Amino acid sequence: MNIRLSLLCPLICLSCALAQEPGDGTAPAAEGEALKARDFNVDFSACTEFVGIGFVPAANARPLVPSQFTLAGDSTNAVIVVRVAECADVVVDGHHEGKTRTSQIGISILGGDTTAAINNYTLWVSTTSAQLKAKLTAAGAKAYLAKTLDYRISGGTLSIASSSAQTPSFAVKGAASFPTAAAVPFSASWWVVGNHGTIQARTAFPAIQFGSSTTVLTTPCGSELATLIGGTSLTFPALDSYNAFATAHLEVRDTD
Repeated sequence: MNIRLSLLCPLICLSCALAQEPGDGTAPAAEGEALKARDFNVDFSACTEFVGIGFVPAANARPLVPSQFTLAGDSTNAVIVVRVAECADVVVDGHHEGKTRTSQIGISILGGDTTAAINNYTLWVSTTSAQLKAKLTAAGAKAYLAKTLDYRISGGTLSIASSSAQTPSFAVKGAASFPTAAAVPFSASWWVVGNHGTIQARTAFPAIQFGSSTTVLTTPCGSELATLIGGTSLTFPALDSYNAFATAHLEVRDTD
């Protein structure tokens, strides 16, 4: 099975694959739903993000993902997704948080949200927003306040450094430039089995510009991330991308 091609087709041929999604990137099931006590919404504005998709040993990833989820990839390789975003403003259930950075690392899964372009099981999340961290924690998902979350692009070089007390430290560095491609709709669901059951965090991007980058992730020897990837460095042959979007809408839902 060529897992690289199976991922690249839907992610790179965006103009074809995403034309089938609703024009505003929202899921029809979200309309008129009855919210539970721990459900909440987040709106993002004026954002850029780094997204890297690569491969890790399936034997290392399988113990980190509950058995009810089917891993993308094959018997040898699982698919890792690393995402770091910076937004000029984030509104968490009506509360403006201002400039916010968020880091997510997960393993890609099959099924889940059939309206999303990609589904991932969440391993580690950190954020600079105390309100977002508190809401995710209250929902039963694991999220932590970042100790360090540097994110910058200068002179064509993207530099990221992420750490918190409870998530593995990592850095991403490499060449990147602001995307110039036409914006397209996109959506992604991140799942986690938390303290109160299964949580879905679905982000809809009405219009996102996908760009390109060439980066390397590094993590200290002995970290949980190093154990997962089987080393201290990782590249992203499936997707290495620096993106921009004006707005996005996140819905965090208790699905049980």
